[in-house]
Amino acid sequence: MKLSPNFSLAEFVSPDDPVKPSEDIIESLTELCLRVLEPLRGMVGKPITVTSGWRSKAHNKAVGGASGSMHLTGIAVDIAVPDDQMLKVAAIASKLPAVGGVGVYPGRNFIHLDMRVRVSGKPTWWMQKNGKYQGLPMMTKAELKRLGANV
Repeated sequence: MKLSPNFSLAEFVSPDDPVKPSEDIIESLTELCLRVLEPLRGMVGKPITVTSGWRSKAHNKAVGGASGSMHLTGIAVDIAVPDDQMLKVAAIASKLPAVGGVGVYPGRNFIHLDMRVRVSGKPTWWMQKNGKYQGLPMMTKAELKRLGANV
């Protein structure tokens, strides 16, 4: 099932998860594709690979996801990004009005994007390094600003 011109439902549902998304979740995933992934694909000029999309509660727990994960409601996606391009792609994504959360995962080759409500007009940013969630270090924040990020 196509969600948008370049993304299908199969990319957002783990083959390891026996639970299938509801119509409401599919609607949210479609919005995520149309408002975040399709524009981002155009801005970076390359196809985007989804590494994690919607998750059922059981699957989210099995993969170590946060109990309040945005993945549970279909408004979050993890995309493959090489470490050397991570901050650049995250900076570009942060400029999209629908992006309310940006997580960077150095050494793991992906970023997280979600459509949570923005705080003070800016996305919420975080980093996971050595298995621990943290705010952005000053040097990372400075580099993101240099790249034009909305931080």
